[in-house]
Amino acid sequence: MESPVIEPVEERPIDRNILLTNIQSFINDKQTIDLDVARLLLADAASLLDSKQKQHDEDAQKERPPSDSSLNSSELEDYQRLEDSPSASSSSSHVMTNHLTSSFATSSPMRSLSSASGGLYLSAPGKIILFGEHAVVYGRTAIAGSIDLRTYVSLFTSADGRIYLSLPDLNVEKTWMLKDLLKAVEKLSADYPLDDGPPSLEIVVPIARKLSGSCEDGCGVQHLAILAFWYLLIGVTQRKRDLLAVKVTVKFKLPACVGLGSSGAYCVCIAAALLQTAGIIPPPMIQVDEDGSVTWDDIHLDIIRKWAAAAESLIHGRASGLDAAVCTYGGVASYKPGRPIENLRNIPELKVILVNSKVERNTSRMVQTVKERLKKFPEVIDGIFNAIDAISREAARILQKTPDENGGALENGGRSATLTPSFAPEMDHHSLQPISVGERSSSLGSYVLGGKRGSTASAISGVSGGDGRSGGGGDRGELTDTFSKLNDLARINNQLLIGLGVGHPKVDQICTLLARYGIHPKMTGAGGGGSVFAFLKPDTSQTVIGMIRNELAKLDYDMWQPPLGGPGVCVHAQKPDLFVNTASSSRSTTPAGSHQSTPAVPIKSKK
Repeated sequence: MESPVIEPVEERPIDRNILLTNIQSFINDKQTIDLDVARLLLADAASLLDSKQKQHDEDAQKERPPSDSSLNSSELEDYQRLEDSPSASSSSSHVMTNHLTSSFATSSPMRSLSSASGGLYLSAPGKIILFGEHAVVYGRTAIAGSIDLRTYVSLFTSADGRIYLSLPDLNVEKTWMLKDLLKAVEKLSADYPLDDGPPSLEIVVPIARKLSGSCEDGCGVQHLAILAFWYLLIGVTQRKRDLLAVKVTVKFKLPACVGLGSSGAYCVCIAAALLQTAGIIPPPMIQVDEDGSVTWDDIHLDIIRKWAAAAESLIHGRASGLDAAVCTYGGVASYKPGRPIENLRNIPELKVILVNSKVERNTSRMVQTVKERLKKFPEVIDGIFNAIDAISREAARILQKTPDENGGALENGGRSATLTPSFAPEMDHHSLQPISVGERSSSLGSYVLGGKRGSTASAISGVSGGDGRSGGGGDRGELTDTFSKLNDLARINNQLLIGLGVGHPKVDQICTLLARYGIHPKMTGAGGGGSVFAFLKPDTSQTVIGMIRNELAKLDYDMWQPPLGGPGVCVHAQKPDLFVNTASSSRSTTPAGSHQSTPAVPIKSKK
């Protein structure tokens, strides 16, 4: 008897691949996909797979050989393997389909890796305090804005069971075992709250210190960065214990310890990356630029802000959350302790420059200097605080004039909304941010694509000036008047900071140089060195800017001209330049082929 010819059945794996391909094709064609539509597509696909499985089972039953079949034992074993495979395929198909269906409802670790290059790439802006530093510690108003000197993070999953953290700018390359993290998380109290808020510093920090190997209080910035990373990692793992091992790389376009918000941007990026990877927040869907970069809605941005603020308190000590808020939402904001952070809209299209004195400032030392001077001359120093407060409030009024009054306005980073920041527990004071008591409320509006395109419309790509429009003669006159007032306020504020005892000879040298061009800079941040910023005249030519840059370079100072008030934290559709032509995470410490990714997540542009 001739043995029957049995064709291998590969229907279900092929159907799964076709399903994924078709869904991805639909996403690519439509650019957006409604979640309900996605669920319907997957339900139909699951029904189709079940139908094909039923038909396959019936066909296989008809082909089953009788008990007296003349098939030899080897042929019977081959047949049995083919017979058993549909069952395994059916099981895996249902698991896969259910996983896909749930992925559209809640973000899974695999879905979160959403860039076209197969990883997750995020960035957050730096920040400058325009007016009000030091005085804000004592209850006065401060004005801060985001700047497009960004911190970038890449995240890949790893199949080797290891957690990697790479901060090449800080000479940090660390590796830990995922199993140690999971084991420690299991020991956390069952009564630990599992809401969306950040974990308890009191509970998690000791565990983070032990697992990360970071030192006790007083250690360097590298150890503090590692500690903040582990605090966030433990927090998300406690909520989502199926978190995959990850490889995280952080790169900076702004220097550390010069008052430009590098620690705030770092914590915001790490918090956003881990929260999305764990599925605590969904992938972002709101487009912020024409390159496809996307951010989250206000609800999920507020979650990121809270986690980042808590983590940053491990680096700076006590923190109001102002840095974390600006780095999360972008834009320009006004803040006074005990009141909500207020987003300033319709800020004028002003140019700014930043100069790094290359003197690493010590924030805690500068805060202590002001404290001692206040104790020695209470009425005098209190009067200086009041003067700085008046400057900040006047600056806010100038910055928030109507577009016509300001000579044309850019669309600042957000919708008009307010935010009451969360506050870290009482700790040693190492930052310019005051400790206070406040409630958590609705979030500050985030920058989105749409409306009038000003300089922030291209902030992520680092292109300043938007479409270059500055209005007609009347508009330019208003803009010049705005510059003149802010320029004077900056000069006065800087002198008051010198009166508080936080000046530095290098900063004085920079101020003297820029004054020759009619520009009056001021310290930004703690003082005692660090960075200086200044508003530029509206008609300042590139030739003059080049002359200023060259003079500063001769004195060994670095200068930037970043857009002011641009987008906050966002996920990039393409690999950022900092990660191009460099050793990728897949080649550095993780075995080849261990990184996993999924198709790009669709986006919705919010007009």
